[in-house]
Amino acid sequence: MRPGGPEIGMRSRAVNTVVAGIVCFVVGCSNGLAADGTARASTALTAFLARKVVLDAISAQYAGTAALRDRVFASGFEPADAQCGIDSDGDGLPDCVETATGVFVDLGDTGTDPFNADTDGDHLSDGDELLGTAAGLDLPALGVNPLRRDLLVEYDWFDDDRECELHSHAPSMAALQRIAAVFAEAPLLNPDGSRGIHLVQDVGQGGALTGGNRIDDFDPVLPGALDEHYRAIRDAHFAAERRGVFRYVLLPHRYNGNSPSSGYAELPGDDAIVTLYCLGNDDNLVRAVIHELGHLLGLHHGGFEACNGKPNYSSTMNYRYQFNGLDSTCTATGDRSSEGFSDGARLPLDEAALDEHAGVCGSPAIDWNNDGVLEAALARDLNPTHAEACGASLQVLHDFDDWANVGFVGIRDGGLLKSLQQEVACIGVAPR
Repeated sequence: MRPGGPEIGMRSRAVNTVVAGIVCFVVGCSNGLAADGTARASTALTAFLARKVVLDAISAQYAGTAALRDRVFASGFEPADAQCGIDSDGDGLPDCVETATGVFVDLGDTGTDPFNADTDGDHLSDGDELLGTAAGLDLPALGVNPLRRDLLVEYDWFDDDRECELHSHAPSMAALQRIAAVFAEAPLLNPDGSRGIHLVQDVGQGGALTGGNRIDDFDPVLPGALDEHYRAIRDAHFAAERRGVFRYVLLPHRYNGNSPSSGYAELPGDDAIVTLYCLGNDDNLVRAVIHELGHLLGLHHGGFEACNGKPNYSSTMNYRYQFNGLDSTCTATGDRSSEGFSDGARLPLDEAALDEHAGVCGSPAIDWNNDGVLEAALARDLNPTHAEACGASLQVLHDFDDWANVGFVGIRDGGLLKSLQQEVACIGVAPR
């Protein structure tokens, strides 16, 4: 940490107290879903929002804005040369260069917010993104920007001949480009006016990207998941100075012995596993990686909930569309050619009274029971294989705006985050 950098832990007690009050408020308020008669969905969304309040409070604590604004406001009356001796948000940049314009000119006119250590909200401090980290990571060489969200991922992988001929689990350059494109096209506005998330993916391809590597000193089948064995691999192959900056995705042959699962991840967090055994083509790998990154960014299999298989939730987080491609035609069928996250625009589906004329988008119509007749009030369970996660056979299924709810707080792996963090196992991929 640079001299004058933010001491996050010093404010944790005060933030915990504030968070407790905010969570009570959110849990107690109406979210608009109760009127549709689905108590389970309402409860799930309320729980998601309550957790998000705490995660946002952790982000605010990291940015340092709440505790510093009064002092910074007073310093605003200082002449510019005096402000060059002040670093109000503790990000390593003096106030006089943080011009709050949203336009980076040079290190003397950064365009960043002097009241916020993390202007773009990606949990990389403005100073680190412009100057590199105190631990020696040259973030500017990776193309990061304090005015645009950056997501950094290292992939380590195995080559093996288990269950089939010799194969590599390393992501191809074509696969990495597809993954990056999904995030680049995110409908998220950045402080500099651009849209999207800049995804930095390191498979050791050269230049400043020298971290990702093939693993030869461990077995390609993990005995467990995110356990001591996983941590031993990570600690041996993932540089310590990358912790808190890069997410880590390990690609072995399988995990949990012979598990058919395609992945496992913290939710939210910075550690994930992607396992495609003998089915690691680019389509499967791209969608499995996007799915696990979604968990690291705080998304569930149903967006805001565990309820899976919803026909009106067109997202790679949803098993219905994870490996089948998104529903680009509003027919509740994957198109086999696309991947990404939902924007939350699909209609609610009341399984106790489905209007087949409306489908999932208003049109086209969908004959949910395939009887050749379009009904205005059909009762049918649309995701029966996920009853345990959904909690009822007939309910109202809701879409979710994934992009509006992705969060970067998972890189702060520890402290208050640990009380909210979950771990999630994911579906296996079927051969085609």
